[in-house]
Amino acid sequence: MTLKERLLAVFRGERPDVMPWYADLTYWYGGEVYKGTLPEKYRGDGLVQLYRDLNVGAHEHLLNCPWRTEYEDVRIEVEEETDHSGRPVRTRTSWITPVGTLSQVQEFEPNSYCWAYREYPVKTPEELKVLRFIFQHQHVTPDYTEQHRQIDLFGDWGVAASMPNRTPMANLFVIWMGVTNTSYALADAPEEIEETIEVISSAEDAIYDIICGSPAPLVYFPDNITGEVVSPRIFQRYYAPYYRRRAEQLHRAGKYIFVHIDGTFKNLLPYVGPTGVDCAQSLTPAPVGDVPLEDFRTLAGPDLILWGGVPAAFFSPVYPEEALRDIVLKAIRLYRDDPRFMLCVCDQVPPDGILERVKMVSDLVEEYGRITE
Repeated sequence: MTLKERLLAVFRGERPDVMPWYADLTYWYGGEVYKGTLPEKYRGDGLVQLYRDLNVGAHEHLLNCPWRTEYEDVRIEVEEETDHSGRPVRTRTSWITPVGTLSQVQEFEPNSYCWAYREYPVKTPEELKVLRFIFQHQHVTPDYTEQHRQIDLFGDWGVAASMPNRTPMANLFVIWMGVTNTSYALADAPEEIEETIEVISSAEDAIYDIICGSPAPLVYFPDNITGEVVSPRIFQRYYAPYYRRRAEQLHRAGKYIFVHIDGTFKNLLPYVGPTGVDCAQSLTPAPVGDVPLEDFRTLAGPDLILWGGVPAAFFSPVYPEEALRDIVLKAIRLYRDDPRFMLCVCDQVPPDGILERVKMVSDLVEEYGRITE
C-alpha cells in the first residue's frame, strides 16, 4: 500500500499492511523559510520531495479552506510594523462595523518563529454583539481550485482535508476572545456566549455545505483541545452537540472527521468517540502529555481512531535520540495490531527538529510496524 492508502484504509475500517505514519512538517518548514536555510529542492512544489525523502505521509501541508469569504458592511483594516529587513513583526487588525469595532494585535516571536496575541479582538461580553454582526454579514462561495491542486501535487504522499473554522466555543477560546476573556464571559454573561455560539453555528452552515461538496476525503476540526482549558462539563455542553451535528452531516456526504487534540486529554478522551467524529488526532503521550501510551485505547473505547503517539519535542536535539526511538517502538508494540491506531508527530516537528529523526521513525515503522492478520 502507499502511505495515502494506509491512512484511508484505517478510516474505512480496513487493515493497512503497515501502521500509518504521518508528520506535520509545516512548523519546521516555516522556520527554515524564515531563516533562509530551506534547501532549494524543497522550495515551492518541491515540498513534496521533502516527504518523499523522509518516507512519511503529509497531512497538515494539505489542509485547505475551500471557499472565499466576503463581508457586507464590515471593513477590515490591517496595519503592519516591520523590522529593518522589511519583515512584519507586529500587526493590528480592525473589524469596523456599524455596531462597533473590534481590534486585534499580534507580534512575531523570532525565538519560536510564530505569532503571539497581544490583544484579542473581543475583550468584553458587550463586544460580542460586534462579533455576531460580523458572522451575520459573512458570505462564502466555494473555491476548490487549490484543493484539487494539492491532491494532484502530493499524489500518494499525502491526504487532503478540508478545514472549517474551529467549532464555535473553540473559536472563542483560541481566536476571538482568548481563554481569560471567554472564561470571564462564561461566568458573567453566559447568555451572550450562548447567543454568539448560535449565530456562529448558523453562519457556518454554508461552509459545511461547501465542504460536503469538496474533493478532499477528510475534514479537520482544528480545535486544539486541551483539558487544561476545556473541562468535561464544557466539552459536553459546547463541543459535543456541535460535533454530533456536523458528524451526521459530513458522514452523509462520505467524509471522515478528525479532531485535533494536542494538549492534555485524560479527562476528555472518553467523551470524543460518542460524538460521532471518526478520529482523535495528535494525541501526545506521557511524559509530554498526561496519558501513558498504554492507556490510550482504554480511555477512548474500541471504536475511535487514535492518531498520535510521537511527541514532537523528541525531534529536538534537547532530547536524546534514544527517547524518540523507545517511544516509537513502544507505540508499535502496543498498537501494531490495532487497526484503528495511526502514528503521527504530536503536534509538529519543531523548527530545531532533526529531520534525520523523522527518517529514523519511518525506517522503524517499515521494519517493525507491519500489521499481522
